[in-house]
Amino acid sequence: MKWICPILILLFTVGCANKRVEELAIETMGNARLSITAAEKVGARDVAVADINSAEEMLVNSENALHFGDVERAYRLGLRAYLHARIATEKSLAVRLESQLQEAQAELQLREKATEEAKNRLEELKTGRTTPEN
Repeated sequence: MKWICPILILLFTVGCANKRVEELAIETMGNARLSITAAEKVGARDVAVADINSAEEMLVNSENALHFGDVERAYRLGLRAYLHARIATEKSLAVRLESQLQEAQAELQLREKATEEAKNRLEELKTGRTTPEN
């Protein structure tokens, strides 16, 4: 009889902890879904195909694990799905920024060339080597 109370407390504690892990798993899977959607919006399907596919696969596996009662595995897979989706998002954004950087550098080169040509033309006008156009 003296063992019943500690056993009941232990069972209650384990039950509560398991419920909290299940809640975390569900929340993490929701975050993974949102991250996958965000990754798709920034072009991850074109740039980070393996990462976005891994995220989706892990999310499906996480949902299956939760369905079969393996809440800890569901949580871990949901977290991995979320992280892979974030990686896909960041890769996509990096590619976009790299492209913007290249465009800006090309524009800068054109403007530097135009500036140099304007300086040369001004110098020619100052020294009188050419006549100004009217």
